Amino acid sequence: MKSVLNMTGLFAGMILGVLFLRPLSADGAGDPAKGKAIYEKHCMACHGPQGKGDGSTGKMLKPPAADFSSAVSRKKSDAEFREAIENGKPGTAMGPWKSQLSPTDLNDVFAYVTTLRK
Repeated sequence: MKSVLNMTGLFAGMILGVLFLRPLSADGAGDPAKGKAIYEKHCMACHGPQGKGDGSTGKMLKPPAADFSSAVSRKKSDAEFREAIENGKPGTAMGPWKSQLSPTDLNDVFAYVTTLRK
C-alpha cells in the first residue's frame, strides 16, 4: 500500500511540475502583435524600432545592443534567443526578463523578435 501511495505522490508531483514549472512554449506559440507592444515598452530603447541595436540607449552600450537582423543573430537558434530573453546575456547590458514578464508575455515578445530576425 505504501508503494502505491509513493507512486501516486510521484505521479502527482510530475503533473504539477509540468503544469507550473514549464519553460516558454517550445512550439513558438506567441502573439507577435502583443509581443510588439511589450517590445516597444521594454526593449526598443536598446534594440531600436527594427531590432538593429540602434535604440537611443543601445548605441551607447559596451558591447552594443544586439542587432537581430545581423548574420550572427540570424545564426542563433530559437533556444539561444529564448535563453537570452529569459536569463539575460552575461557581460552585456541585457538583463533577465524571466522574473519581470509572465510566460505568456515572454512567448509573445519572442514571437515578435523572431519577425525582426529577417
